[in-house]
Amino acid sequence: MASMSHKVECIIVGGGLLGLLSARVLARAGLSVCVLERGSFCRESSWAGGGILSPLVPWDYPEPVSELVRWSRHACPPLVDELRELTGIDPEWTQSGMLLQDVTLDERIAGPG
Repeated sequence: MASMSHKVECIIVGGGLLGLLSARVLARAGLSVCVLERGSFCRESSWAGGGILSPLVPWDYPEPVSELVRWSRHACPPLVDELRELTGIDPEWTQSGMLLQDVTLDERIAGPG
């Protein structure tokens, strides 16, 4: 087997959604990146999470989580469009919402229980 030598400046362990997006940011900044994944890319927890951007019970999380969710809701659509254009692969992302039934305002503020 031939030996190949290549200088790598950053190693990302895990080829899930966060690992690949981190590698993309680093590569765009001009760094040489290697992504290590033991299985198939985006198949483990990324596959199970299905691209969910919001916590299941949003009022049970601290404000920084809510702030990150709000940012993600605005950042995701352009990212999806860019990735579709660059790769020709449809990310199959659909913006949707969450319907809550039988929840009072007090429960939404204080949380269930």
